[in-house]
Amino acid sequence: MITNPPQLALRPTSPSPILRAGAGLLAAAVVAAPALAQPAKDFPTKPIRMIVPFPPGGSSDIIARVTGQKLTEAWGQPVTVDSRPGAGGSLGAEIAARTPPDGYTLLVGNAAPISSNPLLIKVQYDSLRDFAPITLVARAPQLVIVHPSLPVRNVKELISFVRAQKGKIDYGTSGVGTIAHLSTEMFKNMTGVEMTHITYKGMALVVNALAAGEIPIVFSDMAPGMVQLKAGKVRAIATTGLQRSSLLPDLPAVSETLPGFNLVNWWGLFAPAKTPAPIVSRISETVVKGLQTPDVRERFAGLGVEVATSTPEEMLNMVKTEMSSFGALIKAQKIRSE
Repeated sequence: MITNPPQLALRPTSPSPILRAGAGLLAAAVVAAPALAQPAKDFPTKPIRMIVPFPPGGSSDIIARVTGQKLTEAWGQPVTVDSRPGAGGSLGAEIAARTPPDGYTLLVGNAAPISSNPLLIKVQYDSLRDFAPITLVARAPQLVIVHPSLPVRNVKELISFVRAQKGKIDYGTSGVGTIAHLSTEMFKNMTGVEMTHITYKGMALVVNALAAGEIPIVFSDMAPGMVQLKAGKVRAIATTGLQRSSLLPDLPAVSETLPGFNLVNWWGLFAPAKTPAPIVSRISETVVKGLQTPDVRERFAGLGVEVATSTPEEMLNMVKTEMSSFGALIKAQKIRSE
């Protein structure tokens, strides 16, 4: 089951006709399928390719390799990771969408290429039409960190401090439409404070800039944020999930001060649309079982992420909800691609 799925705290909006139509098509892909080329019980009979739309060595790459190893252990077939970075993850997603729908090519997607990029830039795929969701794999809230010189130690003090600066505070992210960016914009939306967005070429550079005193506030990805936190170079204020993170249970969630605040990153497996539903189910069940082991939880914790699994239908509903909420946030905050 999904562990604390994203339920973004914005005024409810009705999905557009295009979004509803796309959701219907994706739902059909989840519950219906063409005749199988092979019985699902015999799947797989050859190696599986797992496309990662981000550079090697990052969180997505490691999550893919850990997940792929569990599939190999269960099925005896090798799973190869194919890194296809570019366009904030959209290039790899496009490649995956165009592969044969037979279960032998999977996409490790996350919120950027699936939910936010299509709302901000022109992509060559439709997230709700061209993919069959399989299961969530991991999730991670953002870590709200500040430079130690700031006179704030909790979210309430942070809001008061930023408000008193009257638009003079900068915050950093690795780009428009990233989870770090959307998290900060949600914070601005719910509090009415003003901050100026500064972009860097990578979240590690953002956190380094914070530690050096170049910027005062960052809604950081967990892994780079925790590195500087352990080094004592930044101060942690909160996490951005609806509940506290199991990785930092003593640190409050933003929602404890701003009820309903909830924006997390996630990673999940997708297959091309029209992949036979029995094969989707077989992959989903195998992945879910494989992730429920101490070694996986320990490896993921080292990345600053938590194991989170779901059924295909639950993942479909999560993506639909997230895209609708992101759309509302992007419109409310007048967010535009660079």
